[in-house]
Amino acid sequence: MKEAGVFCFLDEIVELKRNESITAFYKLKGDEEFLKDHFGVFPVMPGVLLLEALKQAASRLLAFSGDSNRPFYRMVNAENVKFGQFVKPGTRLRIAASLMKEEKPFRPPSLEASERFYFFEGRIDCEKGRALQASFVLVPVGD
Repeated sequence: MKEAGVFCFLDEIVELKRNESITAFYKLKGDEEFLKDHFGVFPVMPGVLLLEALKQAASRLLAFSGDSNRPFYRMVNAENVKFGQFVKPGTRLRIAASLMKEEKPFRPPSLEASERFYFFEGRIDCEKGRALQASFVLVPVGD
């Protein structure tokens, strides 16, 4: 799967419900560049990259749902972020994101309101339990 940027954290999508939810898997192989610095003799996937995995899954849901002609999204807010299990090389992650609501901000009629806010709940689980859960907001990137 192609993703913008250097890293793609979606190996396969196993369930996609248009405008509702997505479930995907990613296996941390152990040869990823970021593991060299995080943390040497105890390599684990950085928490910010777990959030990136959630963003990628949610972005894929929005792209497949056809709600926007822009395929890329950025995370503008993350709340109630809870980290759990360490994600070590060889770990298979189950990445799940659910679209809770979509909002278009109010703008006076003279201004075009093209930006939408997509509110998600997400979680990442592995065989030992929950690695991450978070509420987050995405907005489309570009025109």
